[in-house]
Amino acid sequence: MQGDLSEYALPDLLQFLQGMRKQGQLLVESPQSTAPAGIYFDDGEIIHAYCPPREGVTAFYQLLRWRQGHFVFLKGAKSHTRTITSDLHNLLLEGLRLLDEHRHIEDQLPPAKTVLHVQRDHSEVEDLRLTQSEWRMVGLVNGRRTLEQVVQLSGREDQEAQRIIYGLITSGLILTHNDERYLAQMIPEKIPAEQAAKTRAAPPTMLANLLIKQIDGKKSLKDIKAKLACPEAELIDEFSLLMRTGWVRLGAGQDAYERYL
Repeated sequence: MQGDLSEYALPDLLQFLQGMRKQGQLLVESPQSTAPAGIYFDDGEIIHAYCPPREGVTAFYQLLRWRQGHFVFLKGAKSHTRTITSDLHNLLLEGLRLLDEHRHIEDQLPPAKTVLHVQRDHSEVEDLRLTQSEWRMVGLVNGRRTLEQVVQLSGREDQEAQRIIYGLITSGLILTHNDERYLAQMIPEKIPAEQAAKTRAAPPTMLANLLIKQIDGKKSLKDIKAKLACPEAELIDEFSLLMRTGWVRLGAGQDAYERYL
C-alpha cells in the first residue's frame, strides 16, 4: 500500500488503517523534512510515531502538518518502543486544533524576510513578564536578522518558535519596522582637544573615525546613519564607545540617550 499525500489526506489515511486493524508502519517522506518519518500500528492502534528529532505525540502533531510527500505502509513492521497511549480520535482532535491555531499564527505573522527589531521605548512594555524562552527569543533579535533567521537560530521547532514570536509581536516587544525617532532626537558634537582628557586614545575603528567626521553639532544620529549607510546596531556601538572615551557629547538628546541607549 503506497501513495501520495496530495491525494490521500493523512487523517483519512490513519482512520482507514485503524478501521482495517492494521499491523505495521506507515512510512512517510516529505519535502518538509530531510529525514523520513513514520507511525506504527498494532492491531489498528497507534503506538509510536517519530518525526526527527521528535518522537511520540509531538511527532504525530508535526506529521499532521505535512501536505506533500509519499507514503508506504510496511505490513507487519513492529516498534519496540511505545510512545503513544491516546486513541486516534483524541489525537486527531488535538492535532487539528493545534494545526488551526498554527495556521492562524502563520497568517498573522509578517513575511519570512521581514527584519525584526526590539522595542526601545521601555515605557511601552514595562509591565511585561517574560518567560525564559521569550527572553532567549528576544536576544536573537538585533535589527538585522529576519523572521526566518530568528526562527532558524532559535533551535526550536518552527511552529513553537513562530508562536513565541507572534506573542512578542502582539505584546509590542518585537517590532516589524524600525522606529528611528529616538536617533533623530540626539544631536552629537565633538569635544575639542583642549577640553578632552589627556589620556584620550585615538578612535579604534574606521567607522568611529567616519562618525567623528560627520559630527558637526547640527546633524542628528539619524542623519548620520543615513549618510554613512551603516547598520543601526554598529552605529550605536561605535557612538556609545566615542561617548565613553571622551570624543563626543550630546548637544541635544541626552534624555533620549539615557533612556534608549
